[in-house]
Amino acid sequence: MNYDLTLWHLFFRIVERGSLTKAAKDLRLDPSVASRRLASLEHQLKVQLINRSTRKLSLTAAGTLAYEQMRPLLHEVEGVLGDISNKSLAGKIKITAPVNFGERYVTQWLTLFQHQYPDITFDLVLSDSCLDLRQEGIDLAIRIGELPSSSLVAKKLGNMPGVLCASPEYLQKHGTPKHPKDLSYHKSIIYSLHQHISPTRLQLSRDHEVEQVELSGDFYLNNVGAIYQAVCHGAGIHAGPVWLFNEAIHSGNLIRLLPDWQLPALPVHLLRMKSHYMPNRISILMDWMMLCWQKIEELE
Repeated sequence: MNYDLTLWHLFFRIVERGSLTKAAKDLRLDPSVASRRLASLEHQLKVQLINRSTRKLSLTAAGTLAYEQMRPLLHEVEGVLGDISNKSLAGKIKITAPVNFGERYVTQWLTLFQHQYPDITFDLVLSDSCLDLRQEGIDLAIRIGELPSSSLVAKKLGNMPGVLCASPEYLQKHGTPKHPKDLSYHKSIIYSLHQHISPTRLQLSRDHEVEQVELSGDFYLNNVGAIYQAVCHGAGIHAGPVWLFNEAIHSGNLIRLLPDWQLPALPVHLLRMKSHYMPNRISILMDWMMLCWQKIEELE
């Protein structure tokens, strides 16, 4: 049996919008036409996909299974068809990245990529939460930090070095730590979204010497930009990625602490869903990001 891909597109849009009327508007269809097309898909499958009521729509068990299983399959089929029909790179790529890292770097990377491949369109979702790639329809994710076990395919970009810093005003008032053990007596700013590690536990190394420090945790924040502002305004000491603080350190607005000691570098990965086929546009973008990453490593 031949299934019209446009019917599946309509079904997915109805699920994602929670409304047949909104989905029809998105696809520039009359609601009555959209309703008939949904019924046609259900007739072909011989199952009801969506419970209809005057208040809201809800998925049947078959509809839930169809959405979860068919959405990634259709995405893969479209990638194959797109590569076959397009001599040049074209199509949409949906990406997610941490907010501030995305603002500072990823937006620029994608803009430069688009200059070379103008038929590529991007949907960049900036979030400090680990979004579900399958559920959100995301092609590529940039994640900073250790990865949990998952079925996702990971490609390592590199390692992000860390730096320990504070404002001159804070250090003038509270003193400058001379040894890692001194850090436990200082006010500290903590990133509360750290994954799989204790956010207040800090490890520093120098040659063959390793020190474990438990920070006081005076100020918890879930946004990297807010952390930057808190450090600059003298709220305490923070151990964070070098890309966030490098410019402020060079300008003298922040002071690097314990420069002879190293923080563990955070791995940075590109993640995608496991698939038998990866569209050319995704593969080439990943290679492009590897090249862009080399510029960040120069900050170390």
